[in-house]
Amino acid sequence: MSVVSDALVTPDNLRDTSNGIFYADQDFSVFDAGVIRFLKGVAGSIDRRRARVCAHPSPEAEQHDMLIVSHRDTYVAPHRHLSKSESFLIIEGAADVILFSEDGDVTERFLMGQPDAGLPFFYRMPERLYHSLWIESEFLVFVESTKGPFLRGETEFAPWAPDPNATAEGQAYLQSLGVADVRSA
Repeated sequence: MSVVSDALVTPDNLRDTSNGIFYADQDFSVFDAGVIRFLKGVAGSIDRRRARVCAHPSPEAEQHDMLIVSHRDTYVAPHRHLSKSESFLIIEGAADVILFSEDGDVTERFLMGQPDAGLPFFYRMPERLYHSLWIESEFLVFVESTKGPFLRGETEFAPWAPDPNATAEGQAYLQSLGVADVRSA
């Protein structure tokens, strides 16, 4: 077998660590559309409405690279990362990116989409900037990269927004900010 065929990530060789979080245990990981289809199935069927494959070996890794699928019903609570930036690359779908001031005022909102949509498709978010997403498409498929290790206390959820687990309230809150809702289009 070739190196690439040995590195191909499939649903059968993913390690399931918790609700919608999987790890690809190969040092060299190659992904195809089958993994996206699998993640869409998971994201569409679990309460959190999102699923990811971590290409890094563990939460303690120095670099984190994740293929993530979020259903449009996902609530991405406004949050910021206290000591790290993150990169975000859309593969499929569209979402409004919402940036906030320290006190919760919207400072900017812009639509991102897959590269062939003629929209911005990549950002690098600096540390300490509150941000959120309003997912326009049925699914948003993206790659997120940041430095590790994963430390829960390094992410600060905005005190002026609904709790990350309060999905209905969070969706209503984001809608109240005037995000364009083209979901029925």
